[in-house]
Amino acid sequence: MQRFPDWDARLAAYLEPLRARPFEWGRHDCCTFAAGAVEAMTGVDPMPEFRGRYSTAIGSARALRRFGAGDLASTLDGKFEAIPAPLAQRGDIVMTGGLLGIAWGDFAFAVGSEGDREGLIRMERSRWIEPRAWRVRYGF
Repeated sequence: MQRFPDWDARLAAYLEPLRARPFEWGRHDCCTFAAGAVEAMTGVDPMPEFRGRYSTAIGSARALRRFGAGDLASTLDGKFEAIPAPLAQRGDIVMTGGLLGIAWGDFAFAVGSEGDREGLIRMERSRWIEPRAWRVRYGF
């Protein structure tokens, strides 16, 4: 799985309609959001085994035990190259405080809420909590 040459335009096009889409387990949560971003950049869905398998937080945990490696970070370790979080580049997957997002310069985009607004939120890199990151490979 490698990024398309025009991955950045594809990622931006993926993000735009999600700006105001609220969180929904199994449809638009941190896992499906990050997997969708990877699919937009590479053409490959890295988490197809999870699609349509859960609709609650408990269901998500069960799916990670049944179809993944037990937890989200371990599941990602088996699918992507783990990298130090400070080295995450635009388009790489990041985890902060247990929440997955996509690196974008000095912040990451993730699904969440800010005040009464739901949709994509910006998580400032300087405020990441126990961050982890995974490389989405380039084609060169």
